[in-house]
Amino acid sequence: MTFMDRVRAGMPTSEDDPDVGELLEVLARARRLCDRFNDPATPVDERRAVLEELLGQELGEGAEINPPFRCDVGTNIHLGRHPRINYDCVFLDTADIWIGDYVMIAPRVCIVTPNHTFSPEDRRKVATVAKQIRIGNDVWIGTGAIILPGVTIGDGAIIGAGAVVTKDVPAGETWVGNPAHRMGE
Repeated sequence: MTFMDRVRAGMPTSEDDPDVGELLEVLARARRLCDRFNDPATPVDERRAVLEELLGQELGEGAEINPPFRCDVGTNIHLGRHPRINYDCVFLDTADIWIGDYVMIAPRVCIVTPNHTFSPEDRRKVATVAKQIRIGNDVWIGTGAIILPGVTIGDGAIIGAGAVVTKDVPAGETWVGNPAHRMGE
């Protein structure tokens, strides 16, 4: 099993793993493509091609990602139809991030699949465990929200600005606060 296979499977990994070079290559590729996408000198008509290379998928009509945008891997981000991702978003996608149809993501949203282990000795080795994130159709994520590893957000849910989502959000609910909770609770 390769380093990236272990990451996607939610297995612990660290910089001590003999095949960590695979991750380093993937990170360098994503950084290079993000830099090209975010560079104001990159013509607008070239940006879409750079994004498609970064994500490893064709972007459908209506797809919109505004620079600056940052991610770890790129090809672990799976976009549905008509995603709208606003300025200054960061997606740490060592595990898969699934984004449904007609999802609106406001500026400065951070979606994070990796988490570090709690042992100080392991953290020195940058030990991580990544868990996929799933965002349903017609979800709206407000400015500055943070979505943490392993979370699923149901269809039609709303995540309020600045919310820190630590657990699954049922379909159709509005969650706010830190940690995020159902509005009105």
